[in-house]
Amino acid sequence: MTQKRIYSALSFNKAFYIGLAVAILIHIATLLNPYFKKQEISTQRPDSPVMHAEKVYIAPPPPPEAPPVVKKVVRAKIIPKVVEKPVEEQPPEPEPIPKPVTETAPVAVAEPVVEAPPPAPPVVKEPPKPSADSVKMVTRTYLRSLKKQLEQIKDYPATAKRLKQEGTVRVRFTILADGKIEQIEVSESSRYSSLDNSALEAVANMGKFQPIPKLLEKERWRIEIPIQYKLNAGRS
Repeated sequence: MTQKRIYSALSFNKAFYIGLAVAILIHIATLLNPYFKKQEISTQRPDSPVMHAEKVYIAPPPPPEAPPVVKKVVRAKIIPKVVEKPVEEQPPEPEPIPKPVTETAPVAVAEPVVEAPPPAPPVVKEPPKPSADSVKMVTRTYLRSLKKQLEQIKDYPATAKRLKQEGTVRVRFTILADGKIEQIEVSESSRYSSLDNSALEAVANMGKFQPIPKLLEKERWRIEIPIQYKLNAGRS
């Protein structure tokens, strides 16, 4: 540590003395500068003009050269010159020579015959469907009148009256739309053949009844009618 301190002290002293010597030399040069200038002036020719230092113009350094400007050559488009050709005058057209007009009879043009469209078919409105109550009422009225007529034309056999035979015969048959009766049979017997045969004969003798009402919309109708035989009631 002591050696380093000694070395640093020596270095500082050395630098100090060198700086002091340089300062003395600069001072001496400054003092001798006017002397050297006088010597230079005395050595110049008497005819040579004296140049005063205050009039000397020190030219500034030239500016740095600018990079060369490259000019871009643009070729102009060559537009061809259009020279209009003179319009040649055409000779005037000759006037048309009028032709003689000959009168002709007018031509009759037949007009097309337009056929009228056929008339539209009439719209047939469907009749309203009957209600269920009206159908029941018509059915009941038709069957009552049929039973009443069979009761009027039936014949109570004399043997059955003498033997006091009574009962109800149920007769089944088919009636067509026009009222014609066919396919007659006994569906339920009265237990007496004389009464059963009398009931069959009554329906067969009727042969035809009133047509079936159109409201019922029936072409064939299978019907079963009860025919009663009672002694006290007589012909009913």
